[in-house]
Amino acid sequence: MSAHRAHSFRRLQDVPMVLEPFPHIIVNDFLPADLYASACAQWPDHDDFGILQPDDLPARYQAPLTERWLRQCDPERAAVWRDVRNCLFNPDIIDLMADRFPQVAAKRGWVDAPPQLNARIIQDHTGHAMLPHTDIEATLFSMLLYMPPPDWVPDPAAPPLGTALYRPRDPEFRGRGFDRYPRADFDLVSHAPYQPNHLLVYAPSDRSFHGVEPVTGPCERRLLIFFAVVETRPPSRRNRDS
Repeated sequence: MSAHRAHSFRRLQDVPMVLEPFPHIIVNDFLPADLYASACAQWPDHDDFGILQPDDLPARYQAPLTERWLRQCDPERAAVWRDVRNCLFNPDIIDLMADRFPQVAAKRGWVDAPPQLNARIIQDHTGHAMLPHTDIEATLFSMLLYMPPPDWVPDPAAPPLGTALYRPRDPEFRGRGFDRYPRADFDLVSHAPYQPNHLLVYAPSDRSFHGVEPVTGPCERRLLIFFAVVETRPPSRRNRDS
């Protein structure tokens, strides 16, 4: 295991689980400081970003962190982002997530192949907001790495930019798939800290309600989103549907 990967694995391994409003982990200093600074310095160019959901998320710009994109980068930028990707998604991290989240272990029991990665470099701008949702059922676990510049200092008068974590006002309510729900039906419990090199990790369930509160002031919110995606149907259902 490389030194960078070992650092990130230890950081994720050592932090306690937060149970409310649903189980999640928050890690500060997730990447080694030198790698984090390099990734911020090698942030994608404006032309690398596109709006993937113009109707639903017109203020969210995304660049897919794929091999195809990396091959188009200059060698230094590609090397940095491959290193970042390998710190967040590797067999040791996947095993650790199964140890820490029971639903990850359960889903892995249904899977015939390793999880696939869906990774996106994100810039959100003024006006961005997302209603409460749980993530799709095919997501094994989600990782959000907040990536403002290393010397970034939040404006104490500005609204929080971190992911909002919600609890439904109806304790029996359960979420599903891509559905998004009225904000009025939820209480805001907390925000994940939008701070340099802070990581939010959770395993989606029918209670993992999260979103983004409306950003009213000028902002540029930078983050990296990793989804580990799997086939989630149990073998019995998979055989019936085939």
